[in-house]
Amino acid sequence: MVKKQVTMKDVAEAMDVSIVTVSKALAGKDGVSDVLRERIVDKAGELGYIAKGDRSRREDLNINIGIVISERFVSDNSFYFKIYQQMLMELSKKGYIGILEIVRREDEETGMLPNIVRMNSVAQVVIVGEMQSIFLESLVQTGLGITFFDFENEEFDVDCVVSDGVNGGFLLTRYLVKNGHKRIGFVGNYKSTRSILDRYMGYMKYLIAKEQIYDAKWTLPDRDEDGKFIELELPDDMPDAFVCNCDPVAYRMIDALEKAGYSVPEDISVVGYDDFVEQPSEEIALTTYQVNTDEMIDRCIHIIEERAKNKNYRRGTTVVYGKLVVRDTVRRIE
Repeated sequence: MVKKQVTMKDVAEAMDVSIVTVSKALAGKDGVSDVLRERIVDKAGELGYIAKGDRSRREDLNINIGIVISERFVSDNSFYFKIYQQMLMELSKKGYIGILEIVRREDEETGMLPNIVRMNSVAQVVIVGEMQSIFLESLVQTGLGITFFDFENEEFDVDCVVSDGVNGGFLLTRYLVKNGHKRIGFVGNYKSTRSILDRYMGYMKYLIAKEQIYDAKWTLPDRDEDGKFIELELPDDMPDAFVCNCDPVAYRMIDALEKAGYSVPEDISVVGYDDFVEQPSEEIALTTYQVNTDEMIDRCIHIIEERAKNKNYRRGTTVVYGKLVVRDTVRRIE
């Protein structure tokens, strides 16, 4: 059965306003209050209305891919913005157009749909970095093709592409133990995101499996509940090494240790995660776990391509493995 095309009349009847009012609101013309305009745009999107000019470009819209990132990730960490830039180039090679929207904190907390979705500007959406469930729920309910990038959320049956955080945390911890470290801490608020939790679980997995020493005082928060970085507070009883949940935090940890009179790696070893930031020239080169972002983006675009052919395509969760990169921030304890 062919689905009936939604018209301006349908939107007008649903809003109990005139067709002229709907026309002005959707065209951005004067004569309609901002509040009413927003309600009409929302209702039009909800009903699936596509403007006449857009209908002639319906197939063109299939190449528009929304890339959505929370402002808290862009302001505190350039990792996801670099992901966007790389994703944009790879989408272009495949004939797609990537459209970025940075979501304000208040919009994420209230579940406000991104403008690119409300205005029917994209066929699919990639959400880069974990976002609040109320926001994810709003997007999933639109019926658009959604892909979670670098995070999972068990509340939603959505395709995900993630790095192997548990294995990464495991390998970093194993490397430290194999170099003689027996007292190892973790830097990161594992309640903040599932990605950090996975890395923390990998760290704990190795300690438990090998019956290594664990002290809760050696797990240091790096950010608050809103995801903003906080000052790192060193414990009185210091461990031999720290596994940090990402490279920027590892460099912050190195700075905090040096200000407290410690040398890295002579006194304390430090390892990071991601290997996606440039090594600061004034800093020691960081031992870290390298996320295979190229492969993650390739897998993400493959899902987009398959879903464009078949809207019912499902891939599930794709885990992409990385590798340990050994540099200068770990010493060997004999």
